[in-house]
Amino acid sequence: MTTEITLNLQRHYLTIAEAMRTIMSFDGEGRLILAFRDGTNYTRGLSGEVLLKCVVGPGHKERRRLSDDERRALLTELLAHTRQMIERVEATATPAAHDWFERIRRWDVARLEADRERFRTVYKPISILPPDQYRALVLQATEGCSWNRCHFCTFYRDRPFRIHSPASFREHIHRVKAFVGAGLALRKAIFLGDANALIIPQPRLRELLSVVHDEFAIGPEADYKGIYAFLDIFGAERKTLDEYRELAAAGVRRIYLGLESGDETVFRLLNKPGSPAESIEAVRVIKTAGIAVGVILLVGAGGDRFAAAHVQHSLAAIAAMHLGPEDIVYLSPLIITPDSPYLAQLQDAGSSPLSATAINDQLDQLKRGARAVVGSGAKVVIYHIEEFVY
Repeated sequence: MTTEITLNLQRHYLTIAEAMRTIMSFDGEGRLILAFRDGTNYTRGLSGEVLLKCVVGPGHKERRRLSDDERRALLTELLAHTRQMIERVEATATPAAHDWFERIRRWDVARLEADRERFRTVYKPISILPPDQYRALVLQATEGCSWNRCHFCTFYRDRPFRIHSPASFREHIHRVKAFVGAGLALRKAIFLGDANALIIPQPRLRELLSVVHDEFAIGPEADYKGIYAFLDIFGAERKTLDEYRELAAAGVRRIYLGLESGDETVFRLLNKPGSPAESIEAVRVIKTAGIAVGVILLVGAGGDRFAAAHVQHSLAAIAAMHLGPEDIVYLSPLIITPDSPYLAQLQDAGSSPLSATAINDQLDQLKRGARAVVGSGAKVVIYHIEEFVY
């Protein structure tokens, strides 16, 4: 019995499926971007990395990036399967579908792997984004992190901090456009990278945002709905209300701040700059300027000794921010690497990392508590950093 092949032909992407058990999606260039096979989801980023995600038991998911050998083997199988599906439907397909088929057939594993290498000439590593921005177009106005000393974070250890000049930023944008090509149409927002791009002094930031507007149409009715960025607390107090209002007028729609913990002791263990009180004040100023916020809390921060204080004071900080419908609270389970400076700090403080069960329990506490203090306003969302690939 022959299984049915279905096409979902959209303006900016094509999905081809076999009996809804195998599903492949491709961007406007014909690059494979998503696949579902045998109960497992695969996401292939612009970087060429492939993320696997599947359920391995009740309440448990596997999330990991494939190794080089796994990635190449999988891509070989998926592209071969795609060609077989195309062959079965092309005789009756529309001219528009045939155009997509030609784009898809131009890609083999060698070209996908070469594209992966090309990505590295366009971007410095894109270490992390907020989940609602995974499909944004990243423009690296800065590279790295100007603080880069948080004990729990190793995302930016491999590069010095740099702020682009307007000329070098425009050159970067042109390389991004050339690389992403027709895949640009899938990107609906601009994310200004890297770790805390809005720390850029306002005169330079004004110039860089002007470059963005020169290169892209941004607005509610435009292709790109807004500009988004991270900001660390030690940079937040450096901008005035009027400066944030200027950013709002320039299309900045949401700023993401790593509160991590509302407890002073835990905050210091993490070696975060600033303080929870400064975080609350920064959020209030940003929101007064008409910009939404995304506030990130680390689940498990402070370990067992400080668990109760972490939950209590984090929820109090969230409540004090008076968040609204456009705001997001992200709850991100803390992942500790064996060589993390944070682990040594935790042990010196007489605390131990939470077990997986305790992490889940605290996640439930924070989720229920955060939803209670924001009421029907801000969203409360789980943020698994292992699920990110750009």
